[in-house]
Amino acid sequence: MELVRAATLTGYLELAAQFRLDPLPLLRGAGLSRSVIAEPDRMIPARSVIHLLEESARAAHCPTFALRMALRRTVADLGLVSLLIAHQPSLREAFAVMQRYRNRINSTLVLQLEERGGVAVLHESWALEPPLVSRQSDELALGVLAGIGQWLLGPAWRVEEVRFAHAAPAVGEMPVYARAFGAPVRFGSDFVGLVLDSGVLDLPNPRADPALAAHAGAMAQAMIEGAPRSIEQEVEEALLQQLPVNGASLPVTARALGLNPRTLQRRLEAAGQPFAALLERVRRQQAARHLANPRLSLTQVAELTGYASLSAFTRWYNSSHGLAPSRARAKALASGEIFRQNARGG
Repeated sequence: MELVRAATLTGYLELAAQFRLDPLPLLRGAGLSRSVIAEPDRMIPARSVIHLLEESARAAHCPTFALRMALRRTVADLGLVSLLIAHQPSLREAFAVMQRYRNRINSTLVLQLEERGGVAVLHESWALEPPLVSRQSDELALGVLAGIGQWLLGPAWRVEEVRFAHAAPAVGEMPVYARAFGAPVRFGSDFVGLVLDSGVLDLPNPRADPALAAHAGAMAQAMIEGAPRSIEQEVEEALLQQLPVNGASLPVTARALGLNPRTLQRRLEAAGQPFAALLERVRRQQAARHLANPRLSLTQVAELTGYASLSAFTRWYNSSHGLAPSRARAKALASGEIFRQNARGG
């Protein structure tokens, strides 16, 4: 199931009131009720949340609606594992905890860390099938991530650059990005993420208390024993990281997970999730996301989805979707989907 914690909507009602929105029709239009917001640990459909944020931003004529929500969030809103995150010795280990306990935070939101040459990029992406591209959910996810870094490290937290695939908003909205990130923001990028100096990840967390971390870890583990991280989720995360680099074959994915290919294949077969099906699902998600960005060439989209050539990507896309990727992009733009709306500032 594509579910998120209702805590994702922390601050929604207050912000809706600030913009003089009536939240009830918007919530109903997304298939939600006002009562769910009062139950932060309740699991609700991820697509409903994404729809609500997009429609609320449009109704408020505010392209930074969800980012303003992120500014109201705290580490405590992560629920069960917040104490464990808060007392990790470094940001790197705090993010590792978020990855490990993804099921208990938001199972459809995948955190990825890439490092090269002293530069780290933190991505958060929604693992939805079929995929859904959303300006608001992207900004909410990165805003919350930056807030966690700021809360843990204080003045030592520093972002070098923020990247978004969507178009820039009106100049008047830029102070919101400055408050959320305190760093230059580049729009129309080929990825969504926070760019950091790798050294920031290993700075000591002044809040860390090893005894409290150990206690919180034992408590969290005891409470989630019945909901371990599935092999499908582990493979999906590995695929998201490996696709643009190595094409994400079974051997490459197994190596990334510290398994041999036969073991990975057996575990996936036991779970009823063949590797080929998971790869196809992730490819479809990423292809939809990248095709929705008109600033990426089709060759770049092919590379980002793990294909060595545009012709190979086109053959796969034709077979999988029944039309050429160029035609799919043209139809999306002609129908006024997300990126066209973004170009108008929200």
